[in-house]
Amino acid sequence: MPTRRDTLRLAGFAGLAQAASASAAPKAPSRLRTPVCTLLGIEHPVLQAPMQFIATPALVAAVCEAGGLGILPGIGLPPDQLRANIQEVRRLTRRPFGVNLILHSALRPPVDMSTFPSETTRAITSVLNRFRARLGLPERNEAPATLPDVLPALFEVIVRERAPVFSTGVGLPTADMVTRCHQSGMKVLSMVATVTDAVEAERLGADVIAAQGSEAGGHRSVGVKPPSPERAAIGGLALVPQVVRKVRVPVVAAGAMMDGRGLAAALALGAVGVLMGTRFIATLESGAPPFYKDALQNGDSDETTLSDAFTGHYARFLRNRFLDEYRSSGAPVFPAVAQQLAARDIVEAAAKNGDPSLYPMYAGQGVGAIDGIPAAGDVVRTSVAEAIGILEGLGALAVR
Repeated sequence: MPTRRDTLRLAGFAGLAQAASASAAPKAPSRLRTPVCTLLGIEHPVLQAPMQFIATPALVAAVCEAGGLGILPGIGLPPDQLRANIQEVRRLTRRPFGVNLILHSALRPPVDMSTFPSETTRAITSVLNRFRARLGLPERNEAPATLPDVLPALFEVIVRERAPVFSTGVGLPTADMVTRCHQSGMKVLSMVATVTDAVEAERLGADVIAAQGSEAGGHRSVGVKPPSPERAAIGGLALVPQVVRKVRVPVVAAGAMMDGRGLAAALALGAVGVLMGTRFIATLESGAPPFYKDALQNGDSDETTLSDAFTGHYARFLRNRFLDEYRSSGAPVFPAVAQQLAARDIVEAAAKNGDPSLYPMYAGQGVGAIDGIPAAGDVVRTSVAEAIGILEGLGALAVR
């Protein structure tokens, strides 16, 4: 764990680092406790994003055991599997955790794919079949089947299991969902990408709001797909203070939050914590394939791109061959999640072959800050220690 002198030096405060060294004397370790810690019953204001296939019960529990809040993803799972994952987290930790659902409009209810235009289907599958040919997969020329409407059943599992925190993203919860959670003694965390959605989330009864800057990896947290990736694309430095000013509930910052610098910056913007995604992908407990973790270690901030090619909803990824060629083709996409199903055989084959060029590698613009594959608990503890050192150093800059 870095000393205060190390942290100040890394943050650019060489003079303060020297002073910290000269005046170093044994004292009780500092703590970083904010309103979100009290509200959610956690030790540190560090939350882990609920990434599908990545946030395994082991990762979630490791974050919780380190004092943060780990959050399980619920999307794409049958209800019984989600229940089993929740129970596995409880077996691994007694600390509070969250469970997330993606609430995109295309899932509430699912889009009827039987009415999807056949001409558009041909344009999409012709491009996907090019990738299948390279992988030795059979062609598929039909649209994916209509998704089962499982969101109500998944929500029932979360409420009946009394997960301490119900987390929502890519869409807002209904007032009834929030009420049911509160009646069960649960808190509600809603991730948004605009000030308008933040205000609405508070009106619906959310206890905590995660303000997601456009730097974030993964899906843009809006419930209806924007007409272009430039819409609802507000950087965190601009978004977070505006959300803080407009709502009264605690706000955590999301998007390129990679370490203690991000945590300290978020607190300076008025947030009470951070929600970190990309950094937790590159950890020992993450469910990401090894080649994905390696790509994150070697990636840089200008190597990410926004695309709807993998899932049908705009998300930020590390740029690769699939994304570049799909964009160049000019092909449309199926609705959100339906596109993910249509490309699933390609993604599964790429994973089996260890091929990053055809695999969706979600990543935020902070990816260049990743150095190594630590344990998830170390990410939590080191981030907090760094933030404390930076904040103490900044305090020393204020003179009367």
